Amino acid sequence: MNKLVGAWRAEDLLIFSNFHRWHAVPPCIITDDESREGLARLDRALGVADKYYVGKL
Repeated sequence: MNKLVGAWRAEDLLIFSNFHRWHAVPPCIITDDESREGLARLDRALGVADKYYVGKL
């Protein structure tokens, strides 16, 4: 989780994490472009967790 939180911070994302859970809450007023950019940042950051996945997708 520490590496994942670090990746979120590197992407300038403010995500709450508590043990094995995380919460991402976008603003209520968000444009389509902002939504796409936020999801792209989240996707890049979650790539850190892919290194630790053992199994089949």
